[in-house]
Amino acid sequence: MNKIDSVRVRMYRHGFGDCFLLRFFAGGDTVCSMLIDCGLKKNDSVEGITLEDVRDDIVRNIKKRGEDEKPHLDILVVTHEHWDHVSGFHPDRRLFDAFSVGQVWMAWTEDPGDEDAKVLNKGLQERVKALQLAADKLKEHTETSRSFFMNIVGGDRQLAARESFHTSLESVMEFLGPFTLTKTPGGISVKDNFTISLETQKAMDHIRTLADNTDTGIRYCSPGDLIDLADKLPGIRIYVLGPPRNKLLNKDKPSSGANKEVYFGDGSLAGFVDGILGMEDGNAVDGSRPFGKVSSLPEKEGPDQPYLTRKGGYYDPDCKWRTIEEDWLNMAGGLAMQMDSDTNNTSLALAIEFKDSNKVLLFPGDAQVGNWLSWHDHTWTIQKNGASQEINAIQLLNNTVFYKVGHHSSHNATLKEKGLELMTHEALVAFVPEKEKQYSGIPYMPLIEVLKKKTKGRLIVSADKTLPANTALTTKPPALDAAEWEAFKTAIELKDLYVEYTLKG
Repeated sequence: MNKIDSVRVRMYRHGFGDCFLLRFFAGGDTVCSMLIDCGLKKNDSVEGITLEDVRDDIVRNIKKRGEDEKPHLDILVVTHEHWDHVSGFHPDRRLFDAFSVGQVWMAWTEDPGDEDAKVLNKGLQERVKALQLAADKLKEHTETSRSFFMNIVGGDRQLAARESFHTSLESVMEFLGPFTLTKTPGGISVKDNFTISLETQKAMDHIRTLADNTDTGIRYCSPGDLIDLADKLPGIRIYVLGPPRNKLLNKDKPSSGANKEVYFGDGSLAGFVDGILGMEDGNAVDGSRPFGKVSSLPEKEGPDQPYLTRKGGYYDPDCKWRTIEEDWLNMAGGLAMQMDSDTNNTSLALAIEFKDSNKVLLFPGDAQVGNWLSWHDHTWTIQKNGASQEINAIQLLNNTVFYKVGHHSSHNATLKEKGLELMTHEALVAFVPEKEKQYSGIPYMPLIEVLKKKTKGRLIVSADKTLPANTALTTKPPALDAAEWEAFKTAIELKDLYVEYTLKG
């Protein structure tokens, strides 16, 4: 089989979500197809484009296999468990059920037989539950206190601030997917008036069923792995960069220190989670108390204390502004942000390299700081020109010519000194899957400006009206010479449904 000499990277423009189709060519022949994620943020859309349209375009652009003429994906890569990356695989939609899928690649964090992954996922289940319980309680408290707020000076502003907090909390929780009444896979019961997100997990579970052979067709990738598939990807090497492994996952609390890697185990929030789960069944957990037992009083005994019920006391209706029973629940905001960051850090991060030229395509999922830093802990041994060579993350970043910008170009998903600053290749191109006005601070405009500089203007955003994709092709960026500009325009195909870049090896 001839070596692969080009790859076409197609970024779909369906809204706030990731979906990338990679087609590898030897000459004019398609050798291999790879789909990396397919999802869309909850309640988001682009007029005239649906995930069904994306699926149909994928069908038109990959090979058929066998007499039944099934569309065949050689490799399906799923980076991490966020709705905007996996909602297209939900079993209710059945978008990809008619496909033949040769291999499914997931991170080691999704391996049901991995002991570290079991600890990680148990923690996730508990934290998702605690987050939803806290969010529901906070909203309920705001509603029952509405009349109180409207009768105090400045109460309208306090009420507006609380409602704004609920909205912000729910927007972060949207990454977890729709919330449905059920119980966790580990058997954690959920009361009827509370909800928990398992829809994203349903999508992840369904993805496994798409493999042609569910026993041998699923690969769980660990950092430091080197994937060299001579039969499927001749002339291509794939380096698994992350997510990092850490035996500290087995500890109840994470170790201290600047270099620790923490998954769903931030010690500062562990007591909050324990307290929320204890509140649900009426049993406070010792480690979750804000005060020691000596200085605390059971809530049910409070109304029996004369000094608390007297005029001006804690339970005086006119002094409701002094009550604090629900205040601790505001930590739900910190928990939501921590969970979002931790889930992003479980992203399967891949560097796809042309063996001969060493050009690299970087797909980091939504990896954040801990994931990026961990790449520098690994070296890979390759064979080139009959000799062994050691490859590290610095070399891979130096040779990166295509960068799928992490987490929709947020401020903390593109590492600076040990990340983007090391992408020094003169041919660097960057694609950003993003849509305007979905989350505050996304895209992070200072990062966009740095990306424009690093790529010499060869930066394309999928669906942001304030950063329209077509403008990247209308005027030559000053940093590009005439030959580079013509080469870039020739390599780009821009449609309403997608933008595609052809990279020659």
